[in-house]
Amino acid sequence: MMDKQKTYVCLGTCQAVITQEQYENGLVKCGTEGCTMKGHEFVPGKKDEETGKNVADADLIGAEGEKA
Repeated sequence: MMDKQKTYVCLGTCQAVITQEQYENGLVKCGTEGCTMKGHEFVPGKKDEETGKNVADADLIGAEGEKA
């Protein structure tokens, strides 16, 4: 299992998940052809284990009782 490394996600149809290192190295926007969020910035978040969909950290506060 991975450490609690911060990840960033695309909330569009591609559902990309990138690491904080990738984000800090300049990968800050979705570039996937055909994605509904292409050109939009990735947001701090993770893939929801129950639904398999990406969720923003802001949507998780209170839901799991953890702080980003």
